[in-house]
Amino acid sequence: MKPFNPHRKSQQLRRFKPTRKPAGIFSVGIVFSDAALLALAFFLAVSPFIMQPGINIKLPASPFTGGVPFGSMVLSITRGGGFYFNDERLDAPRLAEAFEAAATENPGAPLIIEADERVPHGAVVAAWNAALGAGISEVSIATRNSAAVGDAP
Repeated sequence: MKPFNPHRKSQQLRRFKPTRKPAGIFSVGIVFSDAALLALAFFLAVSPFIMQPGINIKLPASPFTGGVPFGSMVLSITRGGGFYFNDERLDAPRLAEAFEAAATENPGAPLIIEADERVPHGAVVAAWNAALGAGISEVSIATRNSAAVGDAP
């Protein structure tokens, strides 16, 4: 005869018996899809800061690469001769007024001219003269790296 054990019933109740199976590969797929959606959301949120939408410019190549200072003003000139300054389209007469307003707002900020390689040289010089006349003392011309000459933007 077995000796009496008063804790026998409580020991049987304390054992954990799982009633469900683990989810398996389905839960791993959910984790990866969540990570992929987060990466997609990040890239969609950051992409407007990389390129200016709607301005199609193919920069000429140069072996010289310099960094763009923070807070610099950017003027984009398209093939058709359109001027884009501070994300708004301007014509040549209004360009000088916009430069004067920007020069008083940001004194000492450099201007970077992004001109397509097919833009007439006269349009670039006119924009440069308008910037100098407005009081912008530092003007640079943006180029792309000569190692990427064959790549189209």
